[in-house]
Amino acid sequence: MELMTNANTDTMTQKDSGPPTDSATLTGISKTFVAKGRTVHAVKDVDLSIRSGEYVVILGPSGCGKSTLLRCVAGLETPTEGSISLQGRPVYDAQQRINVKPNARQVGMVFQNYALWPHMTVEKNVAYPLRMRKQPKNTWDKRVTDVLEALECEALAKRLPAELSGGQQQRIALARALVYEPAILLLDEPLSNLDALLRVSLRIELMRLHRALGYTALHITHDQEEALEMGDRVVLMRAGSIEQMGPPEQVYARPVSPYAAHFLGVRNQTSVEVIDGVLRSKTGVISGSAALARGRVNNQKLELFVRGRDTDVFRLDDDQKAYAQGDSIVMEGNLAQVVLGEGGRRQYIVDLGGTQWFAQHAHDQDLRPGDPVAVTVPVKSVLLYHNEKLIFPASG
Repeated sequence: MELMTNANTDTMTQKDSGPPTDSATLTGISKTFVAKGRTVHAVKDVDLSIRSGEYVVILGPSGCGKSTLLRCVAGLETPTEGSISLQGRPVYDAQQRINVKPNARQVGMVFQNYALWPHMTVEKNVAYPLRMRKQPKNTWDKRVTDVLEALECEALAKRLPAELSGGQQQRIALARALVYEPAILLLDEPLSNLDALLRVSLRIELMRLHRALGYTALHITHDQEEALEMGDRVVLMRAGSIEQMGPPEQVYARPVSPYAAHFLGVRNQTSVEVIDGVLRSKTGVISGSAALARGRVNNQKLELFVRGRDTDVFRLDDDQKAYAQGDSIVMEGNLAQVVLGEGGRRQYIVDLGGTQWFAQHAHDQDLRPGDPVAVTVPVKSVLLYHNEKLIFPASG
């Protein structure tokens, strides 16, 4: 990827070099550790291609292998098996015994704490990778100036890191990573140590900079909102393997497994069984569930998931029985609690036979804990799983 200053826009953009290509290709990457006599499979047979200019976010909990995978791309970890190419150039191949050193891989890194040298000015911090790679000194000033101008940080050039805000430090860390035109930018949970408000504002800033500069990025996080908001593509990892991969909208709408549903924020879950053409939970028959049970085997056990935002609560003594209308499933229970949720919105917690469900909508604002209620969900918003596989809605 070659970056240059555009005289008209005064930002750095990619040169037009023909059709999009893959900036990174990972094939069959595995990484095994031996710790205290126990073999740990940190990464298992991962295949991943990242297109030029694409922003890919790897999502998953601690210990799922996402950081190890990132470090394998950077050259900070050596895979046990597989191969890695950057812009078509092999940098690791287990069979061919290729293992290019980190400083020769043309990757940029942005760390959690930004890792700026506290005794160096901004311009010296940004120039540091050029010096370490022994690039001609007479090119440093222009490259540093270009990248600081692109990130609107030229006025900070003489400052020390301690004199910068969190957002300014993030920009300088990004400038330092981009100054030597890496094949791919690697971001190691760059927002995880920030408070909630700053995290949101810096997410927006990173997205703006990516749109402006067009660099290729591989970003890891455990925050599902961050992944869905920022990624052109989201890669969800589980125990060292890729559980699901796709555009954010697809991953959000159709989590492929209960694990994916849980991690993507689907809080409401209940076990159900197909009985005589309908679904039954431990509280009884689920009204309106015939469409979900259609074509299923009798006595088949399933897991039903629903997002809180798709859930309505009605008072059970509503004479009009409005909750029974429409293409929705209905379950009866008791209101357990009303709490103030995200954004100051009320959230209703309903006890369904010992299982707590969360709802964001209620058609009677005077509901009180203990009130009998009906929980309703549009059939189209239900996620249904059998043997760890999504069976409703159908894929595609």
